[in-house]
Amino acid sequence: MAEDATNVGVIMGGRSNGDDGDEPARRSNINGGSRFGSFRPVPISGPVHLISSQQGSPDSSADEEAKLLHKQNFFKTLQAVERIGEERSPEVESEGDIADNERENGDLKGRGDGGLGVSVIDIADSGGTQPYKSSLKGMKKNVFEKLYDRLLNAFDVSKKSERPFVGLILTTLVLLIVLIVLIIVWPRIPEYLTKEICVETECMEASKQILAWANPRANECLNPYEWACGRFEEDFGKHNFFEAHKGEWNFNTHLHYKDTMSTYEFIFKLPSVKGLGHTVKKLHAFCTSLDQTTTGDTTIWLKRVFRELGGSQLFPTSGGRGLSRWDLPEHLAKAQAMYGVSAFYKIGIDTRNEPPFDYILTLTEGDLGMPNKEYYALDDSHPISQAYRTYLRDIYTNLMASTSTKAYHYADIIYNYEKRLALTVARFVNDAADNATRPRIRKLSQVADDKSTRWLPINRTASAMFPLRITHDTPVLVDNPAVFKAITQVIQTTDIETLNHFVIWSVIQRYLPYMSSDLRQSRWEFDKVLYGVRTKPPFWHSCTELIQQWLPYGLEALRENPALIVPDSMTHPAEIDLPNPYHSSHLVTNEQHVQFDDELVKIMFYHVRDEYKQAVINADWINGNVSEYITDKLSRMRIQIGIPNDLLKSEQTLGEYYRELYMPEFLFMDNIVAQWESAKTTMNRLMGNVTEGERIIAELYPPIASGGRKAPVANMKYSISLNMVIISRQKLREPYFHIKYPLSLNFARLGSDISLVIQDAINTFAEQLKNIEGDKSQHFGLSSARLGNIFSKQAQRCVTNFASSSVPSVPKGTPKDRQLERIGNVNRLNLYLEVSSVGMLTRAFETLVEKIHRNERIFESAISEKTTYELLGLRERHLQPGLRKYSEQQLYALAYMQKHCAVASVSTKRLTRLQLVHDIPETEKFDFIWHHVFSKASSMQCGSSSTNGDGAQNGRCSRIL
Repeated sequence: MAEDATNVGVIMGGRSNGDDGDEPARRSNINGGSRFGSFRPVPISGPVHLISSQQGSPDSSADEEAKLLHKQNFFKTLQAVERIGEERSPEVESEGDIADNERENGDLKGRGDGGLGVSVIDIADSGGTQPYKSSLKGMKKNVFEKLYDRLLNAFDVSKKSERPFVGLILTTLVLLIVLIVLIIVWPRIPEYLTKEICVETECMEASKQILAWANPRANECLNPYEWACGRFEEDFGKHNFFEAHKGEWNFNTHLHYKDTMSTYEFIFKLPSVKGLGHTVKKLHAFCTSLDQTTTGDTTIWLKRVFRELGGSQLFPTSGGRGLSRWDLPEHLAKAQAMYGVSAFYKIGIDTRNEPPFDYILTLTEGDLGMPNKEYYALDDSHPISQAYRTYLRDIYTNLMASTSTKAYHYADIIYNYEKRLALTVARFVNDAADNATRPRIRKLSQVADDKSTRWLPINRTASAMFPLRITHDTPVLVDNPAVFKAITQVIQTTDIETLNHFVIWSVIQRYLPYMSSDLRQSRWEFDKVLYGVRTKPPFWHSCTELIQQWLPYGLEALRENPALIVPDSMTHPAEIDLPNPYHSSHLVTNEQHVQFDDELVKIMFYHVRDEYKQAVINADWINGNVSEYITDKLSRMRIQIGIPNDLLKSEQTLGEYYRELYMPEFLFMDNIVAQWESAKTTMNRLMGNVTEGERIIAELYPPIASGGRKAPVANMKYSISLNMVIISRQKLREPYFHIKYPLSLNFARLGSDISLVIQDAINTFAEQLKNIEGDKSQHFGLSSARLGNIFSKQAQRCVTNFASSSVPSVPKGTPKDRQLERIGNVNRLNLYLEVSSVGMLTRAFETLVEKIHRNERIFESAISEKTTYELLGLRERHLQPGLRKYSEQQLYALAYMQKHCAVASVSTKRLTRLQLVHDIPETEKFDFIWHHVFSKASSMQCGSSSTNGDGAQNGRCSRIL
């Protein structure tokens, strides 16, 4: 009984008689127990007695039956507890844990090895057997409920705190979901924002230049012109040359203005002492004082010149003999040899495009009053035709102070004769066979005896211009024999008076830009219609351009080496405050900058050259002989940057070069005569043996340009005789170029010039091989070899659409179709060359970036071994401020397309550009190049362009390098 009492006491939750001290404190559920307690069934051996708190009561016999019933209920409860323990067996704690853990009221508490106690309160609260059983069955929970219970136990949450705790949990879950959604939809930081940005001064300047014209907010695929040039016209509207330019205002015009302004600042700060610097400054001052010249002074000077030329109908000679003994050949020779007046024909020098590639006399077509003979194909009612006739009348009226009737008569004579001459030449050229229009080399004696040139005193003119170099066997390159056949026919059918008027008019127009203000005003009124000019350019700009044209070598030599400037007595060359012609940075010396510039330019040149060579090799549509010849010439092509050093050593070298230059101070027109004498001296020198340095100067700054195609890029030229690309340092100055500008910007600007010059040289190579093969065939009596020209009509089909829209209308009865086709071919060839060159340039830029990434050198002897990409800063991948989102390829595309930004042209300006430079307006060229080159580039992500014209599929012209 004692043992049973002890067991029952344990079950009831009381203390046994053997327990010492106070009852241990109940432990919180936070220690890991279940909220409903951990039940462990314990087997009970022997009879169990209930111990009442009222032992020894007199009523014990009466309550015996009640106690027995209570005892039966207790065993039923104990069996239920045992079943719960079996169901929870996986979660039962170890006996040691039960012994150590203390529970709250209602929990089970282990005692000894197997005892089991049940709280009296729990049994009492059961309220009977059935409700207690139903509550135990409700404790069979699913997985989520178990997790919920564990969570409450883990945080020791009481029943009072359960609802706030659940609310907190739900709120946390909602916030977590919101956070996950934000993480998914939150805009990620673009990769370009994590890269370094260039903060140097030159980088800021480069970004400023691009952003001044671009509109980055525009979509480059939907509106590329707005994207690249959206602010160009706005920027030009603030320009002080607004409405004062000729033709369209484009990137090249803007660059020329910047260079002219820099040159003017340089001239203005030159010291006023002896030397070439003094001559330059003096000539500029004479030019700016032209307003002081009166019409009377001009008339006196012209009468003196006309007396030298045998008199004129306008200004009768004092002898009164009139024109009865006026000799056309004699006075034509004098007009050109003495005054540089080229009526009917022009004699100059050029490099022959066949061995031995030396300088040769050239015979080309003479000048007319309008800048291009195609203007005479316009209707008489056209605004340009009417403006030219008005211009002729005004000149006659101002010179002769005559009546309007005589002025109209004079204007009609000159206009109609020039028109007849221009259209006759055009008809002869169009009707002639190809071999009759091809340039031919003849001996001077053969040209003099030829029926087609008998009325032109070519031999006499050449002997007067080059007295030490001319013999009867001197070779002459006749540019187009058919032209002179037409000119001779016109001269033979013209009366003496008209011929005299034409020669006199040729003299007037040669010197008109430097005559009195009244005469220059008449010319400006014509320019308003021809070019769309509305405001006169300032004198400082016009005179600075004149210095650049007359003394290009001397002016550039002074800028490249300021030590050549002769200082006045109070200053030293180093103390002269001259603008830095190259760089604004003062981190290194100019010498170091020049060295770095040269190395970067060489890397660009040789890489582009090699890309062209590989493209020619891969072009299976090029004739094998042509391909081999071109690649051989490209392999040996060199580069020269700036004036050779041996010509910059002393001021004496410059003085020797300009020893014949004398500047009279009376009338500025006398300075023009002096400049012509200096040009003839230079040409005489070039006809003999010259050094390579002198040839470089003559190629880059020719004294006169005759024959051949115009160089496609200003201040850069391919020399046929030297097989060399010559680049003036004017191209390496800010704001056009800087060593610290991003490579993409330098490549889009200077690199594009290099690519276009090389592309033009390849065209020269093809014609060169034709000349060589033709001479061989003629020498051996063989038929001329038929070589495939890489610039055939098939190669130019992609630009056919521009030919039809690039020519003006002509009056009825003129050979319209063939004439217009010839004009269109010139425009088409120029456009094709540029499209091909920019395609090659884009490919070359991508491969150069890859080479720099791989640190793969360009092996050329001209590039120093010490030159590395790190030294030039080409391996730095810093982004441009304000343009961070653009990759190198995209920035290159943007910079290149900005070279074709232009102010919108009206019809007359468009016609002027087409006729004068044989090129289409820049806005049209922008669209053409974008759709054929850049829109399909992967870097722009604009997709491929569709067919655009014959021969252009998927944005690519046929037979293009």
